Amino acid sequence: MQTILVVDDEAMIIKYLNTVLSGLGYDVRSASDGVSACEQAKSRDVKLIVSDLNMPGEVSGIDLIRKLRALRPDCPIIVLTGFPTGDRLQEAEELKIEFLTKPFEIPFLATLLKRLLPLKAQSGAKAAQQ
Repeated sequence: MQTILVVDDEAMIIKYLNTVLSGLGYDVRSASDGVSACEQAKSRDVKLIVSDLNMPGEVSGIDLIRKLRALRPDCPIIVLTGFPTGDRLQEAEELKIEFLTKPFEIPFLATLLKRLLPLKAQSGAKAAQQ
């Protein structure tokens, strides 16, 4: 089972994404601030990061995404935002991250996850479980 780190300061969003992602067959870890997110992102078990863009705290917003990208250049990152701007989209492209605009539909998220997580790793996880 592949592990996804969910980063959001809103407990309801974390709970919702945990339910959705678990239902799609992923193991989910969560962080409610940038410092915790950076600590957890260091784990090689984390195969993908889903992060809110607007978070309070010491490490937030696009700075958090930059830190996560520096920590894990190999790890796909999906940024959740309700307010995508041209500047943000350009930054996303430069940082090689995906934007997911709120509200989003679960089938779209599922398709995005399948595209970002290598099939080889997914089938390897299934084989290891058997």
